Parts: sequence; structure tokens; C-alpha cells
Amino acid sequence: MKFITAIIFTIVFSFSIFAQSAMETLATFSGRSLTAQDVSPEIADAWLKLPSNLAKLRKSLLEQHIEKVLLEVEADKQNVTVGKLLETEVSAKVPNPPDEEIKKIYEANRIQLGNPTFEKVRPQILFFLRQAPEKKVYEKYIESLRSKYKIVPVKDVNTNNLIVGDVLAIVDSRNITYADFIKENGLVLYEFEANAFDAMKRSLEQVVDAALYSAEAQSLGISTTTYISREITDKLKDYSDDEIESLGAELRKNLYPKYRVRYFLNEPKPFIQNISTDDDPSLGNENAKVTVVMFTDFQCPACSGFYPVIKNVIAEYGDNIRLVVRDFPLVNTHENAFQSAIAANAANKQGKFFEYKELLYKNQKSLDTESLIKYAGEIGLNVKKFENDLNDEKFADEVRKDMADGKSYGVRGTPSIFVNGYKLRSLSAKGLRQAIEKSLK
Repeated sequence: MKFITAIIFTIVFSFSIFAQSAMETLATFSGRSLTAQDVSPEIADAWLKLPSNLAKLRKSLLEQHIEKVLLEVEADKQNVTVGKLLETEVSAKVPNPPDEEIKKIYEANRIQLGNPTFEKVRPQILFFLRQAPEKKVYEKYIESLRSKYKIVPVKDVNTNNLIVGDVLAIVDSRNITYADFIKENGLVLYEFEANAFDAMKRSLEQVVDAALYSAEAQSLGISTTTYISREITDKLKDYSDDEIESLGAELRKNLYPKYRVRYFLNEPKPFIQNISTDDDPSLGNENAKVTVVMFTDFQCPACSGFYPVIKNVIAEYGDNIRLVVRDFPLVNTHENAFQSAIAANAANKQGKFFEYKELLYKNQKSLDTESLIKYAGEIGLNVKKFENDLNDEKFADEVRKDMADGKSYGVRGTPSIFVNGYKLRSLSAKGLRQAIEKSLK
């Protein structure tokens, strides 16, 4: 099994734990200081409460981690998988709602859903209706396990300077170490903190940019509107977000030194994981400096929409980039996603994964078995072999393995992109380039 080169948490994984002041200087320009009071109340409130909210989140995640271990302990006692245990103790104890109730919701939302057939959306509606009652049964079952097995708290998860070997809790003689906790929850905690950082940074930039545009326009003897039109609006050709951002960045490059702009926000340390590339389909040099791993669902519109962006950006870096595609079908919302993933693996066996994948992305409304076979013929695959492979359980197992790996890395939706172990948080050309540039350095 191959792994991209990355540094997972080492000895200490630190988080912001100290209170933040409303009067703390977050940015300066032309002798003026900006604090949290200079941005919107919502952004300021989230920023100032970040340390306490992080503490609450860590406690909540530890409780969820304890639940996970309780299920593993009980599953081991019964010699079954956790999935089978939950199926028996939770899913099987919740009856399906009557078809009349499902049809009522279907009729109420049919137009908004694009007028699909009842049979097509019935699984999604059923999944939605079962969520609340299954949650109640699950919570009751977890309480029974908490009573059955001894849980011993050891160290507070919010203690300063925890190291990976520290034990946070013991569940029926099983230790939950800080290393276990971070491996399971580090990405969630990082993204929570990083989202607050991004929101504050964007808000400060808006305040700074507005002030600089006004000051520069005044120095030129023109209105701010005229200045913005001259420097940005009138230069637009395709009016894309990337183009607007590029022109704004070029303007900042000139204005920031002139007006002595500085930011004092401390960006959270990225959470890096070792992401297995397994033996999944790839493009590019195996020894490339940067490996981009994409977890995808072939029925996901966001995946088909972002894939051309990935292709265009990685093409800019030549042999420095390798792209690996792994499966993560959202089986509860996309009825044909799992079978499509199997079909893509079958196409990969004949050496045409990427050609086949393009067809799946372009035809997301037609991914039934008949269509999957038709697409195989269109790209010149041996259709008979392809049909046999569609029913080969080893390809289904390969998809399940990708899904399990994805979940272990914190993948919850698609597309999920990892650049040398760093999960891309901004699904944009700019965000992808920034992650690649950091990895190259």
C-alpha cells in the first residue's frame, strides 16, 4: 500500500485555548488599528468565543469517541461488526413508515425535486423519515452500553500541553489516548478553528480594501466608484470569480506596501494526514512532489463541476503533480452511485478509467445498469468482460474499502480533496493552487 509523504501529528497537537480580547489589534494600515469591533457583530462574536467553543467541541467529540469505543467493545463481545450490531440493535427496531406517508412527502416536494418518479426518490424520502426515530433508538442503546461497561475519565481533553500518549478515558479496559482522539477528530477541530480564522480574515480584508480604495481614489482626485471601475470592473473579460480575485490581488500587491498593511491573525496549523493512494487510478508521475487525492461520487454534481478545475490546475504544474481518484459514493442520497463506482473500477481493469469517468460525470441522470454498459461500449471496452466485472464482488469490496478509508480521514461528503495530506477547504482554483504551492515549498 502506498502513502503520500506527509507529517501526521507528532508529539503535541495544540489548539487555541486562551481567551481573545475585543481590543486586540488584528490588522493595521496607515497608522490605524483594526480590532474585532471593526467587523460585523456575528463575525466578531464567533471570533471572540472561538476558544470556549473549541473547548465545548472537544468535550463533545470525546463523548462521541467514547460511544464509538462502546460499540466496538460490544461488537467484539458478540463477534460481529459494528455495522451489523447497529443494524440489529437500531435499524431493525425502527419500522418503516407507511407508503401513504412517504407519498405525501413526495407529492409535497415533487416539483422542487424536478418531478422524478416516486420509485426513484422513495429511498431518499425513507432515509429522511427514519432519521429521527433511529436517532432516538440509537441514543437509548448507547445509554444501555454506558450502564453495561465501566467508563473512567482520566485527563480533561482541554488540558494544556497534552501529548499523544496521554490517556483521556478508559472504556472497559480500553484506553482512549490523545493520539487516538486527534486521529479521529483532528480534522474536525482544525476546520472549526480555520473557518473562524477565514471569516475574520475576509472581514478584515474587506474593511482594509474599502479604506484603501477610498484613500487611493481621493489621492487621484476621483470617486471611489470610478477608481474601482478603472482598476477592476473595466478590466473584466469573463467576469469569473477567479478573474475578479486575480485583479483584486494585483491591486493589493501595489496598495498594501504603500499603506503599510499588516495582519496579526495567527493562522491555525494545518492538520496533515497520511492519505493512502492504495492501488487506485492515477494520472501523472508516481514520484511527483505533490499528490492530489480526490474522493468522488459519480452521481455528485459538485464532483462533475469541480473535476475540470482540478484538471486545469494540475496541468499547470506538469510532472510535479499526481492525481489519484478514490471512491466515496453517497449511498443514502444517490441510488446509482455505488454501482457507478463499481463500473468505473471495471473500466479501470481495461485501462480506461478516466475516459469512462468523464462519461459518468457528463451523464449523471442516466447511471442505471443499462446505461453503464452502453457507456462501456462507447469508449471501446470489451462489453462482455465489463458486464462480468460489474457483478464481481471484488470490485464492490474495493469501493467499500475506499469508503472506509475516506471515513477514517474525515470524509463526510464529496468532492473531498487532499493535497499531500491536507484537506482542501476551498473548492476553487485559487484554493487548490495555494495548497499545491505550499506543498511544493
